[in-house]
Amino acid sequence: MKEEKEVSPIFQSVEKNLQIIIDPITRIEGHMALHVVMDAEKRKISDAHSYATMFRGFEIILEGRDPPDSIFINQRICGVCPVPHAYAAALANDMALNASPPPLATVIRDLTDEAEILYDHPIHLFQLAGPDYSQAVVSKFNSNWIDAAKDYTCEFKDVHGCATIAELMEALNPLSGRLYLYTLKMERHARKLASLLGAKHPHVNTFVPGGVSRTWNANEAEETLSMVFALAGFSKLVVTVWEDMCRFLYDIGYEMVGARPANLLAYGTLDDPEVYDGKYENMTEFGNKRLFPPGVVDKGELITHDLTEIHLGVREFVDHSYYKMWSQEFTKDPIGNPLDAHHPWNKETIPNPVSRSWDGKYSWGMCIRWYDRSGEKHVVEVGPLARIYVSALAGLTNFDSPYSAIKTGGGRVRISLPVTRSELLPSQLWDPMEFEWRVPSFSIGGIAHVNTIERLRARAYNHAYYAACALLNALQMITYMGKGKTEVWTKFERPGFSMGVGLNEAARGALGHWIVVKNGRIHRYQVITPTAWNISPLDPDGEHGPVEQAEIDSPVTESNDPSNWVGVDAMRVVRSYDPCLACTVHMYSGGRLIKKQRFSPISG
Repeated sequence: MKEEKEVSPIFQSVEKNLQIIIDPITRIEGHMALHVVMDAEKRKISDAHSYATMFRGFEIILEGRDPPDSIFINQRICGVCPVPHAYAAALANDMALNASPPPLATVIRDLTDEAEILYDHPIHLFQLAGPDYSQAVVSKFNSNWIDAAKDYTCEFKDVHGCATIAELMEALNPLSGRLYLYTLKMERHARKLASLLGAKHPHVNTFVPGGVSRTWNANEAEETLSMVFALAGFSKLVVTVWEDMCRFLYDIGYEMVGARPANLLAYGTLDDPEVYDGKYENMTEFGNKRLFPPGVVDKGELITHDLTEIHLGVREFVDHSYYKMWSQEFTKDPIGNPLDAHHPWNKETIPNPVSRSWDGKYSWGMCIRWYDRSGEKHVVEVGPLARIYVSALAGLTNFDSPYSAIKTGGGRVRISLPVTRSELLPSQLWDPMEFEWRVPSFSIGGIAHVNTIERLRARAYNHAYYAACALLNALQMITYMGKGKTEVWTKFERPGFSMGVGLNEAARGALGHWIVVKNGRIHRYQVITPTAWNISPLDPDGEHGPVEQAEIDSPVTESNDPSNWVGVDAMRVVRSYDPCLACTVHMYSGGRLIKKQRFSPISG
């Protein structure tokens, strides 16, 4: 497969170990590299370092600008997940500028974000990570799987049309597989929905402090509902394909790949239009009313779902990153809680590039950790698995609408999708379907763990969860319009000093934007992306970040001789997080002035 030939690992023989540096990792967004040490005798990864290879300077770009500019500039952090950045920046501006959106504006924001996810998750499952489990890759690196796949019957063959896992693997083949090509088509329709809601895509024009900047009519509402129904039907395919694939991966013994303790964090997302007001003092209340609630899980147990507590526990460290430590400016949050020096409201981005050292500094990504009220540190991963895990344990989301239903609690999430007749869908996706996700029973030494398989499965179920929520929001939109509640914006004024934070979920997990306004201008702005959490380097205590932990002790399943290993399992672990570092493509020039001369056409 051409994609795999582009990976150029560097091998160094160190006794029985193989050191591999994969730079860049293909089939992800942006610039990330991975260093692993493989034990050829034990067939395991013994050490790992995940790192960002380029600097991001958006925080510096924003200083001194008008606060609403941050919504439009920060979307350019990423062309893959721009709407969550617009959403987070809008939430931060709502708070900083005291601008509470009308209910219909919150619903439109939610729908725009849902449209983004409904195209983003299939990209991961079918175009980015999916090829790792295709016939083209498996036959090359895990040839011993092929015979098992031929004899393995798919439980949901009547839904996705593949009788065996071997057929499913063939359908996932890049550029030729039936499912690979069909999902590309459906992703395009999700982008069309995002464009309808956001006026354009990928970088939407409609998110502003206090709401959205466009009117809405009945025809557009009807079109939105029709498109959401088709995408909800598409969810039935997404879930069933990956239920069958994940069941196969467990049965062939792949469960230890990417395993780490179930330590997870989610900010939650999709605000309740009747509760959300953007006020910091009400963050705990509106956080618990989100369709995806916030929460922190430690070793499989939910230890908090208080969004204010989660926010105050965020810390950033630079011990192993190419930055200098900053000076603390603020000691309290807006309601008087103490602020740590390492909290994002205190952070300044001060680049300090030096030579790379695995024991010293080796990443342009910050080290991010979460601390509970007792001061205990938690190394948490974020993403679709964290979102649905928290939802299953918190039990805060329960609705039954005419179009869809979600029931959570007791470690389960039940999702009901309706009849979805559409010319975009094959007839086997028309019937109503109900899915149930359960907290994984996978544990090591009595401690709940998660793994590569569960990250894939959770992303598929997230697609159905978002589709069910989108159907609910579409109904809410129509209801508000029917009642004449068509306001979409609240007027605001720029304060002399204020602080704001926008916490929501991108496709890849918890996304936070922090803003400090002085004299009506941005004094400080910070962004912590989901991938920054997941690929965090070593912390001050020498503890590895989530991806690094998932790599260490992960088995090597390649059927080739060790001298021909390319690290396919290591890459599967990385891709299970769907890392996105498209944001890290900016240049730092220190105090130097860069001039660009433009030449006009010669006249005459």
